[in-house]
Amino acid sequence: MAAAEGEAPHARASRSALPPARTAPVLVAALTGAALTAATALALIACTVPCAGCARKTDVKPPQLVAPHIVTEVSLTTLPDGVSVRWTRPTKYVDGTNMEDLGGFVVERSRNNEQFAELARVPVTDQGRFQKVTRFDYVDKQMLRGTTYHYRIVAFTTDGYYSAPSGPATITWDPQASPSPSTTPAASASPRPHRRTKKAS
Repeated sequence: MAAAEGEAPHARASRSALPPARTAPVLVAALTGAALTAATALALIACTVPCAGCARKTDVKPPQLVAPHIVTEVSLTTLPDGVSVRWTRPTKYVDGTNMEDLGGFVVERSRNNEQFAELARVPVTDQGRFQKVTRFDYVDKQMLRGTTYHYRIVAFTTDGYYSAPSGPATITWDPQASPSPSTTPAASASPRPHRRTKKAS
């Protein structure tokens, strides 16, 4: 390509030797004599400015905030062959945001004020659905007449984060007596991200 009139040979060599990977400010300085317009220069500079939101990461919440909110109510009813345990569904995480990944519930039982142990697990299968189950129940048929039982519910997410246990609901099983529903509000407690219990005997 023909050199511009009055241009020194060393300037031509310097310009032709510019590597293609130079940043935009260097390209603008090197090409000033080539009738580069202001709009083109601004476009080149803009190409090298990183997007402010490109490196932004989603905030990660601590485990104690992504655990389900505590189950607020557990009710018990005497049946001829056992005890019906019912409870309401928590809809929010501990931090107050809506929960869409509820995985299920752990039903815990204590007999005559012994230590609580896992009795059963009740899965939740309506994740992603518009209409969700709001009440759950479990029938405990492992009963002894005249024995006092305590029940509490623990909710957990599909990722394995567990709520604090609900407040215990208490009932003395006597199938010959008239059904006597028992409802106990949940007690406040700190959630825990992981939990293991043994099966109730």
